Amino acid sequence: AGHYEQGGVNVWTEPKTDWTVDDYFNLSDYNRIKNNIAYLRDLALKLYTEFPWTDMGADKTHYTEYPYADEFNALENNLEFLRENTFLFDNDVQKQWYENVRTPNYEDFNRIERACLLFYNGFNSIKENKKRLSFRLGAFKAIKV
Repeated sequence: AGHYEQGGVNVWTEPKTDWTVDDYFNLSDYNRIKNNIAYLRDLALKLYTEFPWTDMGADKTHYTEYPYADEFNALENNLEFLRENTFLFDNDVQKQWYENVRTPNYEDFNRIERACLLFYNGFNSIKENKKRLSFRLGAFKAIKV
């Protein structure tokens, strides 16, 4: 766990999709989810046009920096932007979080991390199966007229 960005490029980290009621959510979990969602946007922009996005802020680095409701909402918003502006690999319903009420639980983390994994697998499948022209359009250097 730690910093998930390398040289300004977001890095994919295998999501945890087997959360149980006994698991504890910590900063490395939050950072993994946040950075995986940022990675998904980078990947989506290689396949789709620009679309809206909510800034998710910097990684959490100290145990006193537990994410607030608005930060969980940013994660949810960005997953919804992926759903609305790319292919619907995940059709879960976006949740809204509020201060001083129930925080996300293991079911929410499973939902969010499974959504990330579905988008990751879907975008990579599209990227690998994209049709390419067998010739180059442009300067006509290889074509005799």
